[in-house]
Amino acid sequence: MRLKTGLVWAVLLLGGLFVYHDDRFQAVPNKVITAVSQWRSSLATELNAGNNSSMASSATSSVASSVTSTSSRPAASSTTTEATPIESNVQGKTLATTYYYHFAADMPAKAQQAFTAAVAVYNQTGIVKLVAGSGTAEQNQITFFVYHKSMSAAEQGTVELGHGGPNIIQRVGWGAYTANHARAGLNATYSAALNRSVAIHELGHALGLDHSTDPNSVMYPVEQGKTVLTAADIAGLNSIYVK
Repeated sequence: MRLKTGLVWAVLLLGGLFVYHDDRFQAVPNKVITAVSQWRSSLATELNAGNNSSMASSATSSVASSVTSTSSRPAASSTTTEATPIESNVQGKTLATTYYYHFAADMPAKAQQAFTAAVAVYNQTGIVKLVAGSGTAEQNQITFFVYHKSMSAAEQGTVELGHGGPNIIQRVGWGAYTANHARAGLNATYSAALNRSVAIHELGHALGLDHSTDPNSVMYPVEQGKTVLTAADIAGLNSIYVK
């Protein structure tokens, strides 16, 4: 409001300067100039004060916005991926990331294909490296096999499609080492067992992953046909092999 009043006075004074441009009123322009000069000085002071107020207000708004934005973000822990559990006998163990695998004798071609596909899935993670061949006693090994097991009447409604797990070998003292001589098998009694999703699940056990409560995980204990490792599955492998 003060700025508008000042502008009105300036217009009136300048108007007076224009209208009374006469010798009789030479003193008037001098007074006008003095008044205008004083008004300009006063106006500059008001503008500076106004600008400072706006900057402070902007800074306050910026801080308030920042606080609001921060408080609206979820806590860091809520975005952290919970790793798939790992088998108790691999917890705290330091294992090499390379495994040598081989197929047991008389392995059906379909079972071999399923495990070969499972090997590719885990190799793609870059966390472990599974190589065909026979390792030494000090190296990680995996044996792929099939077995036959029929469900009894008491187990009616459930079918065991496979089983597998790590077998930790530790030697202390001179030449000490820790190795995993694991096994992963498919129950060939049931054709549903000879597929990639079951092989991926059992190979996961052999590498040290335990069952997950997430139906999207390849380590869920009930067959869901999952063939892609979840972020939690990857985190579980990392917890075993990345130290």
